[in-house]
Amino acid sequence: MNLRQIEAFRSVMRMGSMTAAADVLYTSQPNVSRLIAQLELSTGLTLFKRAGVRLIPTQAGQAFFQEVERAFVGLDSLKHSAKNIRNLGTGRLRVAAVPSTGLSVIPQVLKTFTETRPELTVSLHVNSSPTVEQWVKSQFCDIGIVVHPGDLANHQVELLAQVSAVCVLPKAHPLAAQASITFSDLEGQPFVSLCHGDGTRALVDGLFEQAGVERVMAVEAQYSAINCEMVAHGMGITLAHPLVARDYLHRDIVVRPFRPDILFPTYVIWPSAQNRTTLAEDFIETLKEFYAGVV
Repeated sequence: MNLRQIEAFRSVMRMGSMTAAADVLYTSQPNVSRLIAQLELSTGLTLFKRAGVRLIPTQAGQAFFQEVERAFVGLDSLKHSAKNIRNLGTGRLRVAAVPSTGLSVIPQVLKTFTETRPELTVSLHVNSSPTVEQWVKSQFCDIGIVVHPGDLANHQVELLAQVSAVCVLPKAHPLAAQASITFSDLEGQPFVSLCHGDGTRALVDGLFEQAGVERVMAVEAQYSAINCEMVAHGMGITLAHPLVARDYLHRDIVVRPFRPDILFPTYVIWPSAQNRTTLAEDFIETLKEFYAGVV
């Protein structure tokens, strides 16, 4: 199997005949026929049924065409990236992030970052920390932003920032009148928590246990953003990253400092040194500047 055979097959499928395919490929109809025959031989598939001068794609031919189209989408993406790199030295940046940053911080930083790079193509992928790590390891993404890095080499993990958790309360809650909230204030209070298995959930639960404070675990959700929304509906109180909570200040909530400080870290996961890109390094510098301005 070679690319010329694949191009001939794709052209026949798209144009509907060997004659039309030969025209777009600047070759002869017999040559297209020969290429299709070679492709069928090399794949072991019958790609077309012949009905006189007509070609009718078989079920195998239709399935193979779908795979060919997927491959050509990838080739078109490579062509686009090469054009960007050639013309402007930009290209594509692929960022993976956990929801607490991917749904709030990263879009804001990307806006700043892309304003001076109008030809840059950016992909943002949001998922759990283990998935983000896997995306970076497999080079599906250039960098990953997590709050709880796994078992990685020291050169692959860098602390970006540590911010103090804030307490998010319904606006009408009696505790909203206080200047700050402590562990003891939440004794017996309905609490909106992250789900079990989340690293931040484990951190917060451990600290409440050390303080001897029992909350009423009213409801839990996968993302802090959802927790803030549930607080706005009066379903309880939560602790959240301040930048996530800030996005919900227009809702019926108040945000208060929590004492003593509970630090929520943010880390960047790098690929191996030889696979680091200048774009990714520049983006992380922009992200550090953002955190320096708000922490």
